Amino acid sequence: MRSALPVFVALLLFLVWSNSFVAIGFLLGSDSAAARFDWTSLTVARFVTIFPICLVVCWRRRREVADLFQRHPLRLVVCALLAVPGYNFALYYGQQHGVPAPIASLTTTLVPLFVIGLAVLFLGETLTVWRAAAFALSFAGMLVIAFAKRGAGVPGGYGLSVAVTALAPLCWSLFTVLSKPIAGTVPPLLWTYAYIGLGTLPLLVMLPFTGGPELLALDGTGWAAVLFLSLACTALGFVLWGWLLRRLPASTVGLTVFLNPPLTSLSKFTLSLLFPATFLFRIGPLEWLGGAIVLGGLALALLGPRWAVEVQRRVRSTDDPSGVL
Repeated sequence: MRSALPVFVALLLFLVWSNSFVAIGFLLGSDSAAARFDWTSLTVARFVTIFPICLVVCWRRRREVADLFQRHPLRLVVCALLAVPGYNFALYYGQQHGVPAPIASLTTTLVPLFVIGLAVLFLGETLTVWRAAAFALSFAGMLVIAFAKRGAGVPGGYGLSVAVTALAPLCWSLFTVLSKPIAGTVPPLLWTYAYIGLGTLPLLVMLPFTGGPELLALDGTGWAAVLFLSLACTALGFVLWGWLLRRLPASTVGLTVFLNPPLTSLSKFTLSLLFPATFLFRIGPLEWLGGAIVLGGLALALLGPRWAVEVQRRVRSTDDPSGVL
């Protein structure tokens, strides 16, 4: 039962997170509903609404927070900037400028590849043929997606929007790698609310100019979507992610992002059937093709080495039936 618990938690987490892309698109006006925010004001609104929770948690455990700042000041600051403004600015910019929710969620599957790349650059791991081929294939898939809407009138070009959106999983990959050493020494709840609170501080400065006026003008539906992002996806979701990091290797946790694209696509398709006047499901043929190529590259990175080892084992067993060699 204990071994199955992380699997259940991962499924629950990505059931919530996959719908975040739908909520973001709804609030940014990517569907038929009018836009309630732009990419900067939505980032501010999402985090300032849970900042009081962060303050309460950190104040009640202020000695532990102070110790955390003393032992890991630079790591805490960098993680805060990556997870809060870094990830969200990039994702929301892309979705505001034409990247559909299913494609935005697809970019999150790049996390394992980014983690591999970071390990090669900073941890001295080897860039194998399988990994190089996987990078090339996934990059080709993203190029196919980027050229899917040439001439669509998207500001800066659709390719730029896709590229900016891909910076979000890069920020999350860096954040995950930097957080892993902390996961075993600091309670997930404390670490989560410490970096969220710290990352929200620069957003508070922006609140009177962007985010605050939009929050005051929200209707009930808009508030429901914002609170879903703030409470379910952030206050709960980030803690669950930290809990998974504490119990599983970072690379294993990173693989759970594969759940995002199918769950997001299913949610968006279902909502488009139930509420056609509000939600639209528009994925072009090239975007489907590019998505399939990206997932193929990820599968090659993860399964290719295992397949090669298995083939070598079978060849050896065929050459030496006795099993001596």
